[in-house]
Amino acid sequence: QPQCTLPDVLIWMLSNNRRVAYARVPAQNILYSVVEEEKGKDCAKIQTVFMKV
Repeated sequence: QPQCTLPDVLIWMLSNNRRVAYARVPAQNILYSVVEEEKGKDCAKIQTVFMKV
């Protein structure tokens, strides 16, 4: 079974230069490609991301 070689994308919420929350987004979900079948399911879409403390 093939595995994705791209690392996940981490989104950090900062407050006073401290990391207070984060979210992890799988890279294959937001990957861009000119070929429609190779794009990630959330590519070029606005989405809500719930962060973890």
